[in-house]
Amino acid sequence: MEIEELIYFIVEMMGTVAFATSGAMVAINKRVDIFGVLVLSSITALGGGCIRDILIGTLPPRMFSDYRYVTLAVAVALFVFLVAYIFRNHYQKSQKIVDSVNNVFDAVGLGIFTVTGVQVAIESGFKMNGILAVCLGVITGIGGGILRDVMLREIPFVLKKRIYALASIAGGIVYYNMFLANMDRTLSIVVAVAVTFVIRLLATIFKLDLPRVKLKEPQQDK
Repeated sequence: MEIEELIYFIVEMMGTVAFATSGAMVAINKRVDIFGVLVLSSITALGGGCIRDILIGTLPPRMFSDYRYVTLAVAVALFVFLVAYIFRNHYQKSQKIVDSVNNVFDAVGLGIFTVTGVQVAIESGFKMNGILAVCLGVITGIGGGILRDVMLREIPFVLKKRIYALASIAGGIVYYNMFLANMDRTLSIVVAVAVTFVIRLLATIFKLDLPRVKLKEPQQDK
């Protein structure tokens, strides 16, 4: 394995850990059982990449051909579940801290998978199709979370709060343009992930949302 391939592999593993942790925390807060935690955590970590692979014709998707990703996601989910189960009283009392940790892991995962999604698009022959490359990066970053929320019967977080997708779009554009400029690959990864991470966290800290039409709740007939 060449050094560049090794870097991307390590980055993908880090993203898998980050999103699997975030997905497990969300699942635990929704009171699902251990199987639900494992499934929802794995979907959060790998669902976006699965959608991306299907769109570009990579079949079966890598999560079904390289079991290291699934194994890592399940192991992380199991670890988070056991920690929450054993220390459940402290876990519940520290909900604000848990939410903050979840936001950090989610922001890291979003940045990493946005970058890896763009890179996969480039390696698949779409180097000169910037719109497609960035879109595949965004799908990789947000797809798993959307699938998770749909399975939990909720409006996907990306459609209602914290300019989530815009952070991914910004990181994808930065990475794609740095790639075209032949800048150092490791530097490109770090900068793009940092851009996504910072925008995502700032939106959370300052509660930044996109404009929406705020309609009054319909009054029920007495």
